[in-house]
Amino acid sequence: MSHESSSAAVLAFSFEVKKLVTELNAVLGALFRPLGLTCVQAEALMALDELGPVSLRELAAHLVAESGHPSRLVSGLVRDGLVTRSISDRDHRSVVIELTPRGRDLAEQARRARQPLLTEFAQHHGHRLDDATDLVRDLRGHLAER
Repeated sequence: MSHESSSAAVLAFSFEVKKLVTELNAVLGALFRPLGLTCVQAEALMALDELGPVSLRELAAHLVAESGHPSRLVSGLVRDGLVTRSISDRDHRSVVIELTPRGRDLAEQARRARQPLLTEFAQHHGHRLDDATDLVRDLRGHLAER
């Protein structure tokens, strides 16, 4: 493969990954909208449901948020009565974020809303997802080493 054609392949791959993220977020947004949630809010609630009470730093590390700040996201979730913030018993300088019962219920509803899409992807593409995930993970690692 020539340098020019390999560069074109990298650019084409990059474009397809960006479009995939955009289209996936649009589909997920439509699934979460009836719950009154954005994609990022739903992801945060489901992450908190999985992780349990965590610090803002731990939640931010778990989420892949491209815009805004996790503290702004959490403030909105607190305002909506979906999470609480409290001072950590272990480290009085740290704040712990935890789901409220309403937040836990919405996390479960979001998980159920998302499940048909996950099932569809697994049925149509499951045999190739492990290789694709490994490739993307390797590429991210290469970029992180730069």
